Amino acid sequence: MSEHRSAARSAAHGSGPFRRWTWRAIAGVAGVALGAACMASAQRAQRAPSSSLRPVSPVPVGPTHAAPVPEPRDRVLLVWTPTRLPDTMAARVAPLAGVERVTSVNGGLVSMTRSWDAGGGIVDQPRPGFVIPLDGMAFDPATFAPFVPATVRPVFEHLRADEVLLGTTSARLRRVHAGATLELAGGRRVTVAGIVDDSVIGAAEVAFTRTGASTELPTPRYLLVAYDGDRTHIEVAIRGTVEAALPVRFRGPGETPFFRQGDAVLAQVFLKARFGEFAFRPGEGKTIVIDPDWERANLVSRDDPILGRLRCHKDLLPALDGAMRELERRHLAFVVASFEGCWNPVRIVEGGDLSRHAWGAAVDLNYAKNPTQIVSAQDPRLVDVMTRWGFTWGGHWLVPDPAHFEFLRLPPSG
Repeated sequence: MSEHRSAARSAAHGSGPFRRWTWRAIAGVAGVALGAACMASAQRAQRAPSSSLRPVSPVPVGPTHAAPVPEPRDRVLLVWTPTRLPDTMAARVAPLAGVERVTSVNGGLVSMTRSWDAGGGIVDQPRPGFVIPLDGMAFDPATFAPFVPATVRPVFEHLRADEVLLGTTSARLRRVHAGATLELAGGRRVTVAGIVDDSVIGAAEVAFTRTGASTELPTPRYLLVAYDGDRTHIEVAIRGTVEAALPVRFRGPGETPFFRQGDAVLAQVFLKARFGEFAFRPGEGKTIVIDPDWERANLVSRDDPILGRLRCHKDLLPALDGAMRELERRHLAFVVASFEGCWNPVRIVEGGDLSRHAWGAAVDLNYAKNPTQIVSAQDPRLVDVMTRWGFTWGGHWLVPDPAHFEFLRLPPSG
């Protein structure tokens, strides 16, 4: 960074504790306005389990779940494809008629090895060889900042490569505030420059500039597109920038709790808030080895009349039991022909994100007739029961996984 830019940053935003305090104050004001609705479903996911759970209807989609809009006159779309965006997609979308601006956001897992609070005291230090997985996002300050509310825009415009932002839920999990230090795999250290509302960074745990995470987060995951004109025409034009066989998904404000890829599943930060955080080390292929202390504290093995022998997270069992007992009451136990497991410490793909099975927070049912990427053969009554008991179903995903059901929300106690 040039001396001129450093001086300009210092004059405009201060330095040291004053600068960090200012960013936190700005972010906090924005969080009140932006985060209340977006956090509602996440807060439901954090309630303690109850033995008297009742099924719940899916969270309604409406204005109360709106993601932040860049400016009142703007229309904005979230766009993503399976696994990653094509490398040139943003460049192809930018010149389309009606597109006002576009930004590409990178994402993936970041491995943290240690953390310190602002006073230098160690907060997290997993056992040797283990890392704590953080859901990270990386943005281009010049193109991403216009998509966030003006009250927090300076935070994103002036973030340095050796600084990060934490979402509010992530900061609570980390037990740190602005001024803390995170050590990443490889020994690089970054300073927590501020805490922002979860909604502003798509419910990521940690946000970097793209330059600051060029090694850790090289994969483009989604676009934000501000446009003018007819949405249908814009969507058709955007689809035309990629090969016809590549699935593309679009969301607008109010259609998803958080602007991020893969919105059918609970963001990792909220999964951690519900089921706990573990450290792990890589195993062979997709497998990982989870800290045995976490396993002992959270996993339960037992027999179920329908599923047989299972090993799951203890906090998943109330909802799973509720769904299975409802099937029994309705004489529908036969719709579960096979159970392929719950806890399975793996990544989704080698080197990729962690499967929800790693937390013991998902189940696979009837896999033989419902393999990945195949049209569902699941009985719709099974899907209905599982959904009402708080599970999301993989049959509607961009890459269908119709055997898969994973935790999304906890049914309310009654």
